Amino acid sequence: MALIFLPILAWAHPAMELEQAYLDKGKDYTPRTQHIDKQGRAKFINHLILESSPYLLQHAHNPVNWHRFSDEAFDKAKLENKPIFISIGYATCHWCHVMEEESFDDIEVAKFLNKYFISIKVDREIRPDVDATYMNVSQLINGSGGWPLNAVILPDGKAFFAGTYFTKPQLLDILSQIKTLWKNEKNSIINQANQIDNILNKVEAKMQSDIDKSIIPKAIQSLLSNFDEMEGGFGEAPKFPHESMLLLLIDEQKRNPNDEQLNAITTTLDIMASGGFYDTVGGGFHRYSTDNTWLIPHFEKMLYNQAQLSLVYTRAYQLTRKPLYRRIAQQTLDYVLKEMQDKNGGFFSATDADSEGEEGTFFVWSINEIKRVLNKDEFKRFNRWFDLSSHTDFEGDHVIRFKNINDANVDDYKKIDGLLAKLYNVRIKREPPLTDNKVLLSWNALMVPSLIEAGKVFNEEKYTTAGLVLAGRLESFNKNTQLYRVSINNKLETNALFGDYAYLANAYLSVFDQTNEKKWLNKAVQLVNTMNEKFWDKEQFGYNMTNDNKYLNTRYKESYDGAIPSANGIAYQVLVKLNNRTTKPLFIQQAEQLLSAFSADISQDPYSYSSFILGFNNATFTETANVQYAYQGRIRVHTQTFKDNEISINLDLNPLWHINSNQPLQDSLIATKITNLDAQNWTLENSSYPQGELAKLGFSKEQISIYKDQAKIEIKLKQHSKTYITPTLLLTLQACSDKVCLPPTTITLKP
Repeated sequence: MALIFLPILAWAHPAMELEQAYLDKGKDYTPRTQHIDKQGRAKFINHLILESSPYLLQHAHNPVNWHRFSDEAFDKAKLENKPIFISIGYATCHWCHVMEEESFDDIEVAKFLNKYFISIKVDREIRPDVDATYMNVSQLINGSGGWPLNAVILPDGKAFFAGTYFTKPQLLDILSQIKTLWKNEKNSIINQANQIDNILNKVEAKMQSDIDKSIIPKAIQSLLSNFDEMEGGFGEAPKFPHESMLLLLIDEQKRNPNDEQLNAITTTLDIMASGGFYDTVGGGFHRYSTDNTWLIPHFEKMLYNQAQLSLVYTRAYQLTRKPLYRRIAQQTLDYVLKEMQDKNGGFFSATDADSEGEEGTFFVWSINEIKRVLNKDEFKRFNRWFDLSSHTDFEGDHVIRFKNINDANVDDYKKIDGLLAKLYNVRIKREPPLTDNKVLLSWNALMVPSLIEAGKVFNEEKYTTAGLVLAGRLESFNKNTQLYRVSINNKLETNALFGDYAYLANAYLSVFDQTNEKKWLNKAVQLVNTMNEKFWDKEQFGYNMTNDNKYLNTRYKESYDGAIPSANGIAYQVLVKLNNRTTKPLFIQQAEQLLSAFSADISQDPYSYSSFILGFNNATFTETANVQYAYQGRIRVHTQTFKDNEISINLDLNPLWHINSNQPLQDSLIATKITNLDAQNWTLENSSYPQGELAKLGFSKEQISIYKDQAKIEIKLKQHSKTYITPTLLLTLQACSDKVCLPPTTITLKP
């Protein structure tokens, strides 16, 4: 009998090791539990004390004997013939906190779990592959999911039950029923788990659907049909910002302007920026709005929202030149740089909704408190701009929200910001929400293009510098040829998943476009090559989320956009960009295969696939960014807009290649030329081309006039329309080497 228990000693961490890990946390460490002895020490220590994840450490002193997602836990379940209770959440999840306090820190619940189950805790932000596996089970069984996500699984990882938040009585009732079934009808449980697993793992050969240009208006119409004309956004409460949808609408508005699209963009962005969902006092966005009017948020702040929404507002400013959008983009980035950045240039993942044991306490204000901070004249001015009526009430206090944000102009903001600064200086003295100090590769990669583009559009060097520093910081996630997903206290953990590779490759391409340094392009190509080796489905096409085939469904592919854009959608955009920036045809071939893998789903429901549609726009009609490429990267076109509608078009040519000048000497050669395509709204007043260089090339006996290496074209436009409409310019050019001339091409510029 003693021999049976020997393996347990090999797996289990001795109590002394757990105790030492607790002591090593130091005096500043505060155990999160109600079970504290007279000396102020936690009465319970479980295996999570050995982890670095803030979420797992929140549960390290529960009386539940938690394990991390590991062989140790699964092997223990097999040996003891017990089902596994797995609970998944994240450090800033409000309802995760509630369930922890009600159930997981409760002695009665803990005794039951410890006796009849092996219990596993998972941080979904570190292991989204585990989360996705059991979220799919919940979606299959219940038609919905959320966090905390709780499932009961077999020792081989197959699930037979899943749900979200349960009260203590509900949880105990469910666990009791499962205990009885496990004892008396175990085979039926195993059969049910196998049936669920078969459904989720079934790979159907989907009929490919033709994706052509008609998918774009179909997708746009699908978005607009779900647009809330009164309050902005898409769908009903709870309202999420759906950044991928907004980016697609902005892209399409640049290409094909119409009032309906523009109204959907501006109405949504104006109301989201008005306050509540947006933190008017401190900058940055909360995770989502609990109501239709974007007033009462769920108060946690996620890095991925800041990354995506700052990019949305930056591009919206480019589209409309509306000062409000510049203000919101910059305030959001300033908030991230000030309050979410670690000392090494990376950014923390999130801040909590709760402080002082209540949701939203840090962010809301009583009228009396505002009056104590501001003098009478200041409060009068504050009351002019901000709504302090019962409409903005949140549990007796108020959310700071503009009465009408479009009533304020640039001069007003200076006065308003002085009042908000006084509130901010008081607020920072409150007990702050928890900061989850994980630095996640994928979410940080989303920040890189946001910072780079803002630096370029707003001519703010601090954003460009921060973006370049961040890109350099993310290089450190690659150690000994292994890319890692997480850095906590500067220690790398957890192998990277497919999404990490896709977002990072896209980030590297944004740096390449900014700097024109080929090393960043090469890094993106290397990442894609490794991504193909690890995650590409050679039979059905598309990228699998993970290549870890232990316990998990390895064939799961992220295809539709959620809180963050579809990893496969971003990978498709990356492959299209690489085709434009390199001479390798394999990238566009793979992009077409990737699109075909999801073509039936995209055709059926384009509403959910904005990232793919945006990539398809780029593949079909070229990109609309300020940096574009011609002749598979041989020519780089960088468009810059300055004051008074002065525009500079900078051309960088690869060695051994040239283009004809604006005044070629032969009628048969195509001149480099800028044409204004929107005479209704713009007049091309002046244009200045560089002097051509005379050259004699191998294929011609005559001298010709050319530009090589670099050339700058400067133009000045005059606007006719009352509202800003993005100019549409056409750049015509023809590239030649010493031996051959390529066909002429045109590039549409949207400065």
